[in-house]
Amino acid sequence: MIHSQNILSGDHLRKQFRLNGSPGARSGLLTALDNVSVELAAGETLGIAGESGCGKSTLGKILAGLLAPDSGEVRFRGSRFADLSPEASRVFRLKTQMIFQDPFSSLNPRMRVGDIITEPLIIAGTGSPPSRRSMVEDIMQTVGLTAEQFNRFPHEFSGGQRQRIGIARALAASPDIIIADEPVSSLDISIQAQIINLLQAMKSRFSLSMMIISHDLSVLRHICDRVTIMYLGIVVECAPASELFRRCLHPYSEALTAAIPRIKPDEQHTRYILKDDLPSPLAIPGGCRFHPRCRYAETICRTEVPPLEEKQPGHFAACHFSNAIFGR
Repeated sequence: MIHSQNILSGDHLRKQFRLNGSPGARSGLLTALDNVSVELAAGETLGIAGESGCGKSTLGKILAGLLAPDSGEVRFRGSRFADLSPEASRVFRLKTQMIFQDPFSSLNPRMRVGDIITEPLIIAGTGSPPSRRSMVEDIMQTVGLTAEQFNRFPHEFSGGQRQRIGIARALAASPDIIIADEPVSSLDISIQAQIINLLQAMKSRFSLSMMIISHDLSVLRHICDRVTIMYLGIVVECAPASELFRRCLHPYSEALTAAIPRIKPDEQHTRYILKDDLPSPLAIPGGCRFHPRCRYAETICRTEVPPLEEKQPGHFAACHFSNAIFGR
């Protein structure tokens, strides 16, 4: 359902990719997204979680307007993206910015850092050249860089500093929405907390709506208002973060949350390893897609697809036995 307070949403999104087989590689039609609906409310931080290959990054790129879905629609402030005028589409692209996973490959190595951050201002037609320099220096200082670093090249910075440059570039467009795709996964653990705290500070300072894509649930638990769990191209659970981590309603979410490292494991904490590997998106299992790895699977799970239903107020899950398994 599309609500008027949603600043960005995707409705029944589908995306497939044709893979041409090479020696030693499989070919076929890869289903990245299959009937995925997601909503981002104004001022909210939404987490998208799941294993590699579940469709998280594809979803982020479609919502950012970088990739077109095969079917379904994206809405920006209630209007279908396909219906936006050229000017409204330009506004959408400025107001929706993406922070990419790899801070080493997402920056042009031949451009000076100051020019990289200035580029969105030029595209938006903001300010004069002298005023842009001042604006960029202010943005650099906001994210923990210095004005003296304006003329340096990306290779002169550490991974954490490069991610700060990526954040500064996104902020230069004065966005309303930030979509961050695995923003800390390539960074040392000692730097990850700095970037997470920086994102939180920027959200508060600039009144941003944020979507954080990550396979690390401990990151999402710390920063998100709601969390959506994806598996093999579909949503299997979506709930407020506090509720999801208190009591999830899908076996896959249970496995993911059980794997979160704990400093002091309690007696009720049980950790188990998922059996088998993630099935190939080229050969998706019938019935519930998670059933080959689920310890609770019954006959119905192999034949019938469980719908994504609201099991509790604001808490959605796609499992035939949510109430029986997690009703305790």
